Amino acid sequence: MKTPKSTPPSVHVHPLEREQLPVVPVACSSLAELIHSLGTRKEVAEAWKVVPRTLALRMQKPETATLEELQRLAVLARLDLPTVFELAYYQMQHPVAVPAPQLGRPKQH
Repeated sequence: MKTPKSTPPSVHVHPLEREQLPVVPVACSSLAELIHSLGTRKEVAEAWKVVPRTLALRMQKPETATLEELQRLAVLARLDLPTVFELAYYQMQHPVAVPAPQLGRPKQH
Protein backbone atom coordinates (compact mmCIF):
# COMPACT_ATOMS: atom_id res chain seq x y z
CA MET A 1 0.00 0.00 0.00
CA LYS A 2 1.26 3.45 -0.90
CA THR A 3 2.11 5.92 1.83
CA PRO A 4 -0.12 9.00 1.55
CA LYS A 5 1.61 12.12 0.27
CA SER A 6 2.06 15.16 2.48
CA THR A 7 1.62 17.55 -0.45
CA PRO A 8 -1.80 18.18 -1.92
CA PRO A 9 -2.65 16.05 -4.93
CA SER A 10 -3.44 18.02 -8.05
CA VAL A 11 -5.59 16.74 -10.87
CA HIS A 12 -7.25 18.43 -13.82
CA VAL A 13 -10.84 17.47 -14.50
CA HIS A 14 -13.32 18.46 -17.17
CA PRO A 15 -16.67 19.77 -15.96
CA LEU A 16 -19.78 17.85 -16.97
CA GLU A 17 -20.64 18.58 -20.57
CA ARG A 18 -23.26 21.27 -21.11
CA GLU A 19 -24.54 22.56 -24.41
CA GLN A 20 -24.10 26.26 -23.68
CA LEU A 21 -20.58 26.27 -22.17
CA PRO A 22 -17.22 25.10 -23.53
CA VAL A 23 -15.53 22.42 -21.42
CA VAL A 24 -12.31 23.70 -19.84
CA PRO A 25 -10.18 21.53 -17.50
CA VAL A 26 -10.10 22.70 -13.87
CA ALA A 27 -7.32 21.98 -11.34
CA CYS A 28 -8.44 20.46 -8.00
CA SER A 29 -6.58 19.34 -4.91
CA SER A 30 -9.44 18.12 -2.69
CA LEU A 31 -12.64 16.12 -3.01
CA ALA A 32 -14.67 19.30 -2.42
CA GLU A 33 -12.90 21.05 -5.29
CA LEU A 34 -13.36 18.01 -7.53
CA ILE A 35 -17.11 17.93 -6.91
CA HIS A 36 -17.37 21.72 -7.31
CA SER A 37 -15.42 21.71 -10.57
CA LEU A 38 -17.80 19.27 -12.26
CA GLY A 39 -20.69 21.75 -12.47
CA THR A 40 -23.61 23.06 -10.47
CA ARG A 41 -24.50 21.14 -7.35
CA LYS A 42 -27.85 20.16 -8.85
CA GLU A 43 -26.23 18.82 -12.04
CA VAL A 44 -23.53 16.94 -10.16
CA ALA A 45 -25.98 15.48 -7.62
CA GLU A 46 -28.20 14.15 -10.43
CA ALA A 47 -25.28 12.71 -12.42
CA TRP A 48 -23.67 11.25 -9.27
CA LYS A 49 -27.05 9.79 -8.19
CA VAL A 50 -27.07 11.40 -4.74
CA VAL A 51 -29.39 14.00 -3.23
CA PRO A 52 -28.03 17.56 -2.96
CA ARG A 53 -27.75 17.33 0.84
CA THR A 54 -25.56 14.22 0.52
CA LEU A 55 -23.38 16.02 -2.02
CA ALA A 56 -22.91 18.95 0.39
CA LEU A 57 -22.04 16.56 3.25
CA ARG A 58 -19.47 14.69 1.11
CA MET A 59 -17.87 18.04 0.22
CA GLN A 60 -17.62 18.97 3.92
CA LYS A 61 -16.72 15.53 5.28
CA PRO A 62 -15.26 13.22 2.62
CA GLU A 63 -14.84 10.44 5.20
CA THR A 64 -18.63 9.95 5.09
CA ALA A 65 -18.55 8.87 1.42
CA THR A 66 -19.16 5.21 0.65
CA LEU A 67 -16.94 3.17 -1.64
CA GLU A 68 -19.77 2.96 -4.16
CA GLU A 69 -20.17 6.76 -4.14
CA LEU A 70 -16.44 7.27 -4.67
CA GLN A 71 -16.47 4.75 -7.52
CA ARG A 72 -19.36 6.57 -9.22
CA LEU A 73 -17.59 9.91 -8.70
CA ALA A 74 -14.41 8.55 -10.27
CA VAL A 75 -16.37 7.45 -13.35
CA LEU A 76 -18.20 10.78 -13.50
CA ALA A 77 -14.94 12.76 -13.25
CA ARG A 78 -13.12 10.37 -15.62
CA LEU A 79 -10.45 9.68 -12.99
CA ASP A 80 -9.17 6.44 -11.51
CA LEU A 81 -10.43 5.43 -8.08
CA PRO A 82 -7.01 5.77 -6.32
CA THR A 83 -6.86 9.41 -7.42
CA VAL A 84 -10.30 10.12 -5.96
CA PHE A 85 -9.22 8.36 -2.74
CA GLU A 86 -6.09 10.50 -2.63
CA LEU A 87 -8.13 13.71 -2.98
CA ALA A 88 -10.52 12.58 -0.23
CA TYR A 89 -7.72 11.44 2.08
CA TYR A 90 -5.78 14.67 1.65
CA GLN A 91 -8.90 16.71 2.46
CA MET A 92 -9.51 14.60 5.58
CA GLN A 93 -5.98 15.36 6.78
CA HIS A 94 -6.05 19.01 5.68
CA PRO A 95 -9.63 20.36 5.88
CA VAL A 96 -10.55 22.96 3.28
CA ALA A 97 -13.26 25.58 3.04
CA VAL A 98 -16.01 24.20 0.85
CA PRO A 99 -16.26 26.28 -2.34
CA ALA A 100 -19.32 28.50 -2.65
CA PRO A 101 -22.16 27.20 -4.83
CA GLN A 102 -21.89 27.82 -8.56
CA LEU A 103 -23.69 31.18 -8.43
CA GLY A 104 -20.68 32.98 -6.94
CA ARG A 105 -18.16 31.25 -9.16
CA PRO A 106 -16.28 33.33 -11.74
CA LYS A 107 -16.93 32.47 -15.39
CA GLN A 108 -14.33 30.33 -17.10
CA HIS A 109 -13.01 31.54 -20.44
